[in-house]
Amino acid sequence: MKPEESYLLITRYLARQTSAEENDQLATWVAGSPENEQTFEQLKTVWQHSQTPPTPAATAAALHRLKVRPELASQAPQPAAPLPQLRPKAIRRYRVALGVLLVVVLAGAGIFFYLPTPSAPAYHLTRTAAGQQQTLRLPDGSRVTLAPQSQLRYPTQFATGNREVYLEGEAFFEVSKNPHRPFRVHSGALVTRVLGTRFNVQARPGADQVAVSLVEGRVEVLDQQTTYQLAPGQQLLADRRTGRMYRQPFSPDRVTGWRQRQLIFQNEKLTDVADQIERLYGVKLVFADTATANVRLWATFRNEPLPQVLAALQEAGPIAYRREGYIIYLSTTPELPDH
Repeated sequence: MKPEESYLLITRYLARQTSAEENDQLATWVAGSPENEQTFEQLKTVWQHSQTPPTPAATAAALHRLKVRPELASQAPQPAAPLPQLRPKAIRRYRVALGVLLVVVLAGAGIFFYLPTPSAPAYHLTRTAAGQQQTLRLPDGSRVTLAPQSQLRYPTQFATGNREVYLEGEAFFEVSKNPHRPFRVHSGALVTRVLGTRFNVQARPGADQVAVSLVEGRVEVLDQQTTYQLAPGQQLLADRRTGRMYRQPFSPDRVTGWRQRQLIFQNEKLTDVADQIERLYGVKLVFADTATANVRLWATFRNEPLPQVLAALQEAGPIAYRREGYIIYLSTTPELPDH
């Protein structure tokens, strides 16, 4: 074979583009002389040390530059001498060597050349409407209860080394333990990392605070600069306005009561708790004035129907209300303005 033909045949072999007949031809050629074997070894080195395996033509050109000698450039092409006859045993030995080399190259630098680029993982996206909550079973067996007006994005199959989910809104997580595959909840700028535990994350778009509340186990909460450790009964609050972080105890009934449609208000302004009522019951509260919005509420609702909640609001002010579909108008004056 001419040098250019041998270079091309070797590179095509390494790229798994040769036929069985060509493989036999190459094995015979490599075994034909020490120079041929050296040529093959040089090409192997070029192939193995390329970060991105080159195309056969590019590799052949690179090896050709290594092999060109002055005497070859000045001499006219000479007829190729006949190759020595090899015993079948020698040919088989070189075939085996080439096969082993191909496996090694594929397992090393060349594997990225042969295998197709992995596609992005497929994701599920689950959303809940106002007044709706949903319990999800993730691919690893973990359970997530999604609060009303929330969404969770998670892969159809978790990666080998980790488990990543993305939350907007609020959810309660019961994570299956796996010390070799950390579970991470991405919620805005915060990432909550766990191995197996039960905790609540509240990260609603537009809200002033993000809260991670640990019920059982241990978690790490990471922002862009710091890692915070939480113990059971502790809550981490991240203030989006100031960037400050607070670690404090919390009441599980108040934080996770939404799972049982339970609301607990302790001397809180109606304007501050209106969104909780709206999400749980699928309504919209409209305040007639600032005085109505600032009425303080002490109440506990345990899966109460909406009329009983509105009756409790009447006693808190006293407050008058009028309902039109899903919109509820509230006022501290006896007569509500018409709309």
